Amino acid sequence: MYGKSSILDDLKRQFTSGNTVTQLIIINVAIFLLINIVNVVVFLIHSSRATSDLWMSNMLEWVMLPADTMQLLKRPWTLLTHIFTHQGILHLLFNMLWLFWFGKIIQEFIGNKKILPLFIYGGLTGAALLIISYNIFPALQPSLPYVKALGASAGVLAIVVAAATLVPDYTVFLLFFGAVRIKYIALVMIAIDLVSIPEYNTGGHIAHLGGALFGYVFIKQLQVGHDWSIPFNNFTNRLVSIFSRKKEPHVVYRTGKQESRKKSRSGSAESVDKQKRVDEILDKIARSGYDSLSKEEKEFLFRYSKE
Repeated sequence: MYGKSSILDDLKRQFTSGNTVTQLIIINVAIFLLINIVNVVVFLIHSSRATSDLWMSNMLEWVMLPADTMQLLKRPWTLLTHIFTHQGILHLLFNMLWLFWFGKIIQEFIGNKKILPLFIYGGLTGAALLIISYNIFPALQPSLPYVKALGASAGVLAIVVAAATLVPDYTVFLLFFGAVRIKYIALVMIAIDLVSIPEYNTGGHIAHLGGALFGYVFIKQLQVGHDWSIPFNNFTNRLVSIFSRKKEPHVVYRTGKQESRKKSRSGSAESVDKQKRVDEILDKIARSGYDSLSKEEKEFLFRYSKE
């Protein structure tokens, strides 16, 4: 017989599974639903579309990223809040689909711990490029006081380009197109953003390109041994430990100290050896592509990505 579980239980189980892609999707969807459900309530209470639109506009004002640095200084939290907030259903849908598809590729090849740094750093790089562009380019400066950014697109594009840089010949199947290598998908997305800058949503397209740039540089640095995700993960781990710290009974160990130290050193050495092995495999992928890996190397990389 099948056990009974509520949708809330299923979501909680998925969120606590440790899969960062799933967690990011749940967070983005939950924020979108919360904002829009409250908007529906405002509309029903006041029986006015104008009132609900005004409420939505005022609320988004507090989470959107302003290109104007003076406005940003008054609302610095928007550097992060804008990355997790969407206004349109299609904007949310496509961002979450790209995140799911390409996030899974990143997880498969270099592990779950790279997803959140790529997403956040990509979003922040997109924000930085947006702000810089509107403050230095004469064509954009007249719009500076009015430009605000919203959405996860820059962070998502960082993951898309990172995947395409890591395994450019990885093939996916697209409706109407069939088998397509992901390097071409990334190139098309970048090209669309680039040529669309003069047309519409100028700030959004600039931010997307910032995210794409970070995704590319992140993987190139990883392939030469510089893992930019380590400081980020160390910081978030410390942050989580502070908020989840509980008072535990004090236990004094009077025996087995040497054995404990030996196990600790053994575990550390094993971790270093694994990382060295992963770096060697990533170097091989960078030189010759994923298909050049042996069966044993592919299996090792797959196991490591699950840790």
